[in-house]
Amino acid sequence: MTSMSDLDKISANRQGFNLRARAHMQSSYYDLERFKQGHNMLRKLEQEELGDVRGRSLLELQCHIGVNSLSLARMGAQVTGTDISDEAIDIARELAEELDLDASFVQANIYDLPKALDGEFDMVFTGYGTLSFLPDIPGWAKVAAQYVKPGGTLTVVEIHPMLTLFSDVGGELRVARSLFQSRQVHHEMSKSYADRIADEVEVEKHSLYGWRWSVEEVVNALIDAGLTIERIREVPYDARQRLPLMVPDGDHNWRIPGDPIPLSFSCIARRR
Repeated sequence: MTSMSDLDKISANRQGFNLRARAHMQSSYYDLERFKQGHNMLRKLEQEELGDVRGRSLLELQCHIGVNSLSLARMGAQVTGTDISDEAIDIARELAEELDLDASFVQANIYDLPKALDGEFDMVFTGYGTLSFLPDIPGWAKVAAQYVKPGGTLTVVEIHPMLTLFSDVGGELRVARSLFQSRQVHHEMSKSYADRIADEVEVEKHSLYGWRWSVEEVVNALIDAGLTIERIREVPYDARQRLPLMVPDGDHNWRIPGDPIPLSFSCIARRR
């Protein structure tokens, strides 16, 4: 599925997210105290695209510390979450036990998930900020599709790749890179995404590796994996402030004034 160098990068990402997981317990982005009091952590677009999950078996891929999975359990789904980070899965299990929520969690590299998890689900879901950490989108699509029951759906809600191409220069958008060149990304990080730009969470220095994928590549990978695309949406809001010029919209999302470009996209695919 991947070269050894990609496997090394996946391993580095696992270590990085192990460092981030505990730090995220104190972040305003995850706001665990509010979550524990019953706040639904799913963002607007995620809730709209998933719809009514009551009584449905649901697998969340790359669930991190599990707050989306546990929100879905509160909404009535029978939830399984999976993530590459050992620390994140431990936190998810701790939260499930503390809150007495019926959800199970599996630690695995997503490409190796079939070795750790059997079964099929009514719904498979992956949310913001997951696909960019995967070196093999066709391989991801094949794994995800095999967990979808006949008649079931796979729902993707993601950062729009167009947003990743721009920088904020003096309050104006400037194209800074190409989606079709320099596809791989490497950052040495000492902060986390889990708070506003001005108040990011400090973490031990670590490496993160990423890959830029177009909407076309994601959609075609799902089609090639045997799924039928039912709907694609592009919206002008995002789950967090990724550029200084972005402003809150009063609905727990962030926008660029004037809504000039799509900031998030979603895709629903069904197994016939």
